[in-house]
Amino acid sequence: MDTSFAPNKLVYNGRFTSQKTTGVQRVARELVAALMKLPEGSHVTLAVPPQAGLVPVDGVPTVELGFGKGVFWEQIVLPLFAGRSRIVNLSNSGSIFRPNQIIYMHDAAVFDTPAHFSWKFRMWYRVMFWILARTSSCVMTNSEFSRDRLAHHVGVDPRRIGVVPLAADHLDHIVPDTSVIGDLKLTPNRYVLAVSSMNPTKNFKRLVEAFMRLNDPSIDLVIVGMKNATIFGKAQDLSSAPNIKQAGYVSDEKLKALYQHAACFLYPSIYEGFGIPPLEAMRNGCPTLVGRAAALPETCGDASVYCDPFSVEDIAAKLRELLDSPQLSDELRRRGLAHAERYRWTESARMLMQFINRR
Repeated sequence: MDTSFAPNKLVYNGRFTSQKTTGVQRVARELVAALMKLPEGSHVTLAVPPQAGLVPVDGVPTVELGFGKGVFWEQIVLPLFAGRSRIVNLSNSGSIFRPNQIIYMHDAAVFDTPAHFSWKFRMWYRVMFWILARTSSCVMTNSEFSRDRLAHHVGVDPRRIGVVPLAADHLDHIVPDTSVIGDLKLTPNRYVLAVSSMNPTKNFKRLVEAFMRLNDPSIDLVIVGMKNATIFGKAQDLSSAPNIKQAGYVSDEKLKALYQHAACFLYPSIYEGFGIPPLEAMRNGCPTLVGRAAALPETCGDASVYCDPFSVEDIAAKLRELLDSPQLSDELRRRGLAHAERYRWTESARMLMQFINRR
């Protein structure tokens, strides 16, 4: 296979195709797929490690480069085999040994909430971000909040970092799988949905405590997500109450069905660089209750109810208010659908290419 690239050609780092699709990997997939739909989309080439089990991005040309996998492939092999091409890194990491790259950094959490990451992960990302912020020709992130926090921690001018908001229309083409409602023994519109990784910044301990204060056995809490002890260390224990159901990792088809039939979506996160899940919920007609913290007010605007994420009492009170008010729920559905319509991956891709072409 020909692995030579022309000078200044863009080569997209496809290491994310070897990883389980969570937030960062989903962003990379959706941006690459959306780039293919632009007039200049024919330029997209996804370089991937030569290993089994890769999950390609539909319709995007891929080239296996070199040898190895993981961090070694990304740091050493990819820049070596990419020649003089510009490498585009969309999943939060890139080689520290290669100048003139394009890097999309998702947030400054490794600086702002260090206790929530394993020490190896934290130190590696701090060093990598510090170097890439200085050596990359184009640095981007997903919100003004993340831009300002990254600039502060890595010591660069905020104007050096472009803001490309993310989107929420990736579930539009998915056919919902309503079997999950029966599998979890749920009643439509009688459960609260929470979706996220088990990162402590997602605030699941207070979320569960607030839900239990409702003291209403007719309402279930459904928690969708997976634990990642490698990155986040030991995850907190969650309640084993019969109306608190941990669904674990679910397919997009089941996730869409859960959004569409939930009474509301609860997301009292204490730290978000952007916050895609509330937009997903809005786009699928689910009222949202989110924490007034970090980038969430910037992302959710006036289409959500806000709570103090550090107060179990306030989370519980706002949740009770939302569950008890059909009028408020209907208003949030209307606002949410209109608000989420503004966030489309094709627009994110267009903005991304504008920043790349300027540098």
